[in-house]
Amino acid sequence: MTAKEYSHHTPRWADDALRFALRCCPSRPDCEDAVQEALAALWQCHASVSLDKGKSYLLSAAYRSLMATLRHAKVERKHADGVGASVATVQQPDLRFDLREAIEHSLQALPEVQRAILQLRDVEGYSYREIGETLALSDSQVQVYLFRARVSMRKQLKELGYDES
Repeated sequence: MTAKEYSHHTPRWADDALRFALRCCPSRPDCEDAVQEALAALWQCHASVSLDKGKSYLLSAAYRSLMATLRHAKVERKHADGVGASVATVQQPDLRFDLREAIEHSLQALPEVQRAILQLRDVEGYSYREIGETLALSDSQVQVYLFRARVSMRKQLKELGYDES
C-alpha cells in the first residue's frame, strides 16, 4: 500500500475499527488508544501490506491492542484487590431493563472472542473469511463461536424475560 492509499483509506477504516472496538469494550478512551496504536502499526508496515488486506490488518491490530489493555487492567484490579482475589461474577440484571439494555448486558457477559465475532458478523456484516482473517481463526471456528454466542445471548435474554419473538 502506498502512502497516498494509506491516507485515503485509513480515515474510513479507523471509524470502522473504533466502532468495532467500542462494541468489545465500553471504555471509549481505551478504544481510541487501541485504534491509534493500530494506525501507527499499519503505517510502520504499510509498504508490505496490500491494500485489500489493510482494513483487516487494522481491525486485527486494534483488537489485539484492546485485548492486551483489558487483560492488563484486569491483572491490575486483581492485584489491587489482593493476591488471590476471586473471579468477578456476573450480577443478575434488574428485570426492568429495556430490550436494548438487556442486549448490551448480554453482550458484555460473552467471552471476548464470541463478542467480537458477533459484532463483526451481525452488526458490521463481515463474512466468515474476513472475520477469520481479522481474528486469526478458521472459518469453522468462526461459525462455532458465532453459534455459541447466539445461543448464549438467546438464553440470557430469555432469563431476563424476553421471549424469542
